[in-house]
Amino acid sequence: MQTKSTLYSILIATLLFAGVVSTAVIGGDDQGALGPVDSITFAGEKELVLKNSGGHLGWGEGKTNRVWSVGFMETGKALSQLLQTDHFRDAREELNEELNEQMEEAKNLMESLREEGQAIGPDSPDAPAFRQRWEQAYGEFQHMQQLVAESRATLMAEQMQEAYKEILEAVNVVSERMDIDMVLRFIPPDGEFEQANPDATILQIRLRTALRLPNGIDITDDVLAELGLDD
Repeated sequence: MQTKSTLYSILIATLLFAGVVSTAVIGGDDQGALGPVDSITFAGEKELVLKNSGGHLGWGEGKTNRVWSVGFMETGKALSQLLQTDHFRDAREELNEELNEQMEEAKNLMESLREEGQAIGPDSPDAPAFRQRWEQAYGEFQHMQQLVAESRATLMAEQMQEAYKEILEAVNVVSERMDIDMVLRFIPPDGEFEQANPDATILQIRLRTALRLPNGIDITDDVLAELGLDD
């Protein structure tokens, strides 16, 4: 994370190297003082003007010509822990109880029909009608299984979105406190791989966009603490 003091040190080193200021400027009672100055111009094939752009070291007129403070956040870690908190887990358990009751009734109906069918021979005049009842009941049972799976998937999707919003709010709070401009999600490059098959492994490698990070730029623990989660 590039703090303002770090940016100031970079600027001082740059100016010293360029010969714009001497070591005497940053010594004495006003150690670290440069000005104030409105801007600093570096000569060259194309002139470079450094200035204060909304509290950031900037150059040129483009909105992206700024030095931004950056943090990295292990979103997956926070998401998995947040989904195991009481308010999310209780909602899933409540839905599962309701769905299990419905499935139990359907299973009992299918078992009853199976027992009835065992008492009917294949040549029985009741066999065609029973077969039709069985196929209809089995079709309804399969449809209910599909609805149960969809209900669970819908709830999980809703909870993941809600958890993601909570993470964003915590990231914003931490960023304001730590004076961070942008936060990028990442997977630690040295983390354990979850699966051993090639397709899953190459996907996890591709998702590890940050191969090296300086100390202090990972704000995951700070965000977990803001969410009230354990590391």
